[in-house]
Order: sequence, then C-alpha cells, then structure tokens
Amino acid sequence: MEEIIAPLLDEIIRALDTTKTAIDHDTIRKELVTLLEYKVPPDEAKRSLLKKYATNDIQEKKSLADIQGGERNIEITARILNINLKVVGIKGEEHTIFIGTMADETGARSFTSWEDFGINEGDILKITNCYVRIWQGMPQINFGPRSTVDRLDPKTIDPLPIKKLNIPIPLVELETGTSFIHTIFRIIEVEQQKINTKNGPKTIIKGIGADSSAKLPFTSWILDPELVIDNTVEIKNAHVRSWQGIPTINIDEFTTIHRSKTVLSAYDISEVLDPVPVRLNCIVNKDGAFDVIVEGSIISIRPWSGLIKRCPKCNRVIRKNTCRIHGHVKGIDDLRIKSILDDGTGVLTIILDSNLTQKIIDISIEKAVTMASTNMNSSFLEEEIKRKLLGRTMQLRGNMTRGEYGITLVATDAQLIEIDTITKACTLIQEMQHSIREEESL
Repeated sequence: MEEIIAPLLDEIIRALDTTKTAIDHDTIRKELVTLLEYKVPPDEAKRSLLKKYATNDIQEKKSLADIQGGERNIEITARILNINLKVVGIKGEEHTIFIGTMADETGARSFTSWEDFGINEGDILKITNCYVRIWQGMPQINFGPRSTVDRLDPKTIDPLPIKKLNIPIPLVELETGTSFIHTIFRIIEVEQQKINTKNGPKTIIKGIGADSSAKLPFTSWILDPELVIDNTVEIKNAHVRSWQGIPTINIDEFTTIHRSKTVLSAYDISEVLDPVPVRLNCIVNKDGAFDVIVEGSIISIRPWSGLIKRCPKCNRVIRKNTCRIHGHVKGIDDLRIKSILDDGTGVLTIILDSNLTQKIIDISIEKAVTMASTNMNSSFLEEEIKRKLLGRTMQLRGNMTRGEYGITLVATDAQLIEIDTITKACTLIQEMQHSIREEESL
C-alpha cells in the first residue's frame, strides 16, 4: 500500500503548495489512506482531496495526450510547432486570434490563443490557467487574458515529438481521433462536391487514398491542385475523424500538401485495391474498417429482415407506417437482410441492401410483395430467408463500423460460396496452435 500512498501523497502536497491552502500533512495522509482502503481508485482519491482542500486557483499539470474537453485551470508545457493569425468576428467586431499546433513528449494538439503573447514557432512555453474545448471532435487548448505564458529553456522538452511528426505514418496505423498526422498516399478516387455550411455554400474535395498498407477516404476543405487522381501526395498536419463510422483523413487550411518524392505506383498498392478476406478478429476491435472482405457462416437472421417499408423522406425503416422523425407516412416497399456472420474468430452484424438481397435470395421486391399478400403475412419472406441462408457460407465486401448497436458491416457486394469445411477447419486449428505456441514462448 505504501508504494501507492507515498507518490500520490507527494503529488497532492505539491499541488496544494501552489495555492494559499493551509496544509496538514498528517490529516491529508489519513484521509488518503481511508479512501484507498474503501477501494476508491488512486486518481479519484487524489481529485477528491484536491477538490476538498484546494482553492479555485489550483493548476493541474497535464500532458497533451491526457487532456479532455471541458477541463479548466490546467497547466501545459509544450513546444510550438506552428502558429498562424486568424481574424474572427466576436459580438459584431473583428478580433485577431492565434491558432496553431503544440507538442510535448506525449503527442500534439491544436491551440487557440485569444491574446497576443508574442508567441513564435519553436518557443517552449509553460501556459497556466488554460482550458480545453472540443473543436471538430478533438481536444483543443485555449488560453487568453487570464492565462500566464512563460518561455522556457529550449532544452526543457525532448525534441522527439517533432521527429515523430516528421515520419510518415502508414494508412493502416491511422486511428480516429489522431491529430497532426503526416502520411503519404496515392489518390485513387477524387471528386468535388458542393455542400451547405453555416457560412454559405462551399466546394470540398472528397476522395480515396491508398498506400501499400490500406486505403482510406479523405475530405479536403481546401481546393488544392495536387489533389488529382493518380498523384502521390505527402500530407502534413491533417487529422483523422470518423465519418459514418469510418476513419477519414481531414485536410484543412493548416494542412500542407505536396507532391511526394516517394511515388507509389499502381503495383505498390495492387494488394490493397484487390484485397483478400480478413479474419474478423483482425478488425472487430477497431473503430472502423474501410473496404474489407470477410467471409463466414450465417448463424442468425435478425428481425425485420426481408420485406420492409421505408420512410419516403428520410429512408429510415418504419413500422406501422410511422416514422420516428416524420410521423405517419406512406411507406415505400424495400428489401434487406440483417444477419450475424461468424468465422470462428469473431462475429459481427451484416446488412445487405435491396439490390444485394435480391441477388442473394433471387426474389424481386415485386415478387416479395406478392408473396406477402398471398400468405397474408409480411414476415413470410423472413422465414424464407432463414431457410435459404442459415448455415451457409457468405463472402462480403464493405465498410465495418462500431456504434451503439454493436459492430456492423454494411455490404457493397456479397455472394454465397461453397468451402471445403475440413480443410478450413484444419487451417484454423493450425493457426490457433501456432498462436498458443507463440504465447507460451513469451
């Protein structure tokens, strides 16, 4: 217990020393021990005692990797990687703010300075009394008139974070929430789209990029001449957000785009463009997977498969001609299959749209309506789907997402396949035995 108490007590005392709080070390130690004996997590015990004894001016030191939206009164020490001026409108008046990127030994984050502190690129700063808000889905450091900004010796922070930011990251390693990424990819699809924003119509570029490890969609909020099909581009200071559950590279006004000196040929990305099936255990723990191929056994057909009705306004599945958004509507007949796929290493929900459902069960929407009318039962087709698909092996291609309803793959293609179950089982057993031997050798 003492190895937990001693460093925790030291952190609490040092934090309280920065305030005008009168500190009784013995009392704080007793209360800390009591909290830990009642199984209160160490970090929660620390927060509880600081909240009890500290005044509002206490500053909590945070690393950039640990900051979360909504935090206030925190202290950050970081190196300024870049800084730019921006004029914004506040209460009808123009105001100049300073936005950029900072990094410490744990990572990098964007920041906004609401005052001119004379900050320059390369400065090492200790910033106290700053706060964190979420901007475009990412934590962002904010500081202004109530903050204190001190310049520190350049040797205060190891320059390693900057070196890491200068090393291109393969697409397969990019995760939702990653900031200030540096990556190289070949553009395989690209198009301009017009969208409506709060500031009026805007033209953006959407596309798909690929390297030898993976392919991912990207969205550029700037029109850059390098973003054309077959170009290999080097992207710096972009970030990864989730769009419809899929990790998506976002390029904005602070992203730099250059034609890459390392050119990716069609051969370099050929395996990514023509992927092979992957085991479910390789993807089900991720936030999402773009354009993957999986195969396995259909072990369950979920309710509301077969003949369904959709809202004519929002395309949602409706029940009893009632849409949860638009109320009573006249539904449109449609088909879908919602089922569970199991490949022995994991399971996920798969969804087939109308076209794929008709392809798999060889029944059109018109025929499905007739069947339901003849049998006086709209769920008749669901039973027919179970008869045709349960226990069969299916190969699917599509995008996998993780959401409130679990892990789902929305198929873009699907087909029933026949497999040699004995060979497949032997291969799986060999893989499992190999994994067990590797674990035992560690």
